[in-house]
Amino acid sequence: MPFPYERYAALSGAFPVCFPAGEDEYARRVVQVVGRAGEMLTQLLGLPLPVMRILLVDPADWQAVPHDDEDISIAQPYWTEATSPPSLVVPLEIDAIFGEMTPAKLAFILYQMLALAFLESDPRPWPDDSPLWADEWQLKFAALWLSHNLDGQQGMVNKDLRERYAGIFEPEPDGKTPDTVRSFDWYEDTAPEDYLCYELLLEQFAADLLARYDPGVLPRFLSSYRAGHSALLSDDVTAMLAAALGPGGAEWLESLVYF
Repeated sequence: MPFPYERYAALSGAFPVCFPAGEDEYARRVVQVVGRAGEMLTQLLGLPLPVMRILLVDPADWQAVPHDDEDISIAQPYWTEATSPPSLVVPLEIDAIFGEMTPAKLAFILYQMLALAFLESDPRPWPDDSPLWADEWQLKFAALWLSHNLDGQQGMVNKDLRERYAGIFEPEPDGKTPDTVRSFDWYEDTAPEDYLCYELLLEQFAADLLARYDPGVLPRFLSSYRAGHSALLSDDVTAMLAAALGPGGAEWLESLVYF
């Protein structure tokens, strides 16, 4: 089913926006969030602002949204190259699995997708094969850094969800949590709640990184990670990240019960 663009209004600018009639204020707020974050990511990553448009979606039209192979069963913002230029797709109503959708939490989700847009526009090659966490931590780290600097957040943004799923942070007799950042993998039958818990582990990881290290960790890591590798094992990525952290980085990473 084609998306009903004809029923949507539009705003031009650095980020052209399509949005349901009557949602002008929401559209401008999203543009402002993305614009401020884009400026900071340009400075951090040394990459130009990606060419994109923003599509705000009425709940009634969610099943018709343009997408590549994204799972759209849960309404959440995502980045897609199924349009030209690529689009940041944002539902007006985000799925309840993410808890109370505060302005700070919405911005945090948008920051992650904007970080993905920047990393997708990086001309350096992705590894052909690498563990899930290798790419995912980058998005959480960049997004949380933006939340701290633009929205005055401290620590994790999803504190309500961390409290709800506190058990995932409790170490087992082997000293590690039931799932760890490095052990988790995604499969077609992975439950949304399980993936959400993994995302919380990544967010805690990003918070702990930012409490100890400067944001230059990310571009330093990328200089090694995006160097034309055909395949990287988890240990390879861990070594790259430890090198980006500097002296003592490897020991610190191994001390994290969820890593």
